[in-house]
Amino acid sequence: MTLQTVPAVPQVPAGYAPVQADLTLWVTSPFTFLATMPVFRAERAAAQSLSGGSYNILAYDTVLEDPYSGWSSGSSEWTCPAGCAGWYDVTLSGFAGSQGGTGDQNVAALVLNGTLWSVGPGDWAPSSGDGGASGAVQVPLLPGDTVQVWAYATASVSTPTTAGQLPAVELAWVSS
Repeated sequence: MTLQTVPAVPQVPAGYAPVQADLTLWVTSPFTFLATMPVFRAERAAAQSLSGGSYNILAYDTVLEDPYSGWSSGSSEWTCPAGCAGWYDVTLSGFAGSQGGTGDQNVAALVLNGTLWSVGPGDWAPSSGDGGASGAVQVPLLPGDTVQVWAYATASVSTPTTAGQLPAVELAWVSS
């Protein structure tokens, strides 16, 4: 797929008329960008072991949508494509299997360029079943910025494999 940039503001110098290239720049390119905006959606379908008491990188194994191919499974991070700078809505969830204790917590956190950016609200994990945390935040991204999701669990557990409880992330371009 050809990368599309954020549409330019039309400018015609005084005394000049637009030509076909101007119309392509003003109409075709913006509509192409709007029809295929940068977005990334993924989830973790297979169980992943989480070490208790520390943040764990969620290694998503099922990419649901990534039209600009920003996902790198080796580093478990999504890279903002060239020409797609702007504000992104990021929604994330981090679920974990039963931790067995009544005082255990799960937390999902967003990491921007290797630095903790935002920590979602913690959720108390039920002692008899899977529990999780989710959150949403807007993030400014520049081309080349990387995004990861970390999960924190107070006890060593695995991520669930039940549909509806899978750890997931969604990034969607909102504006420039």
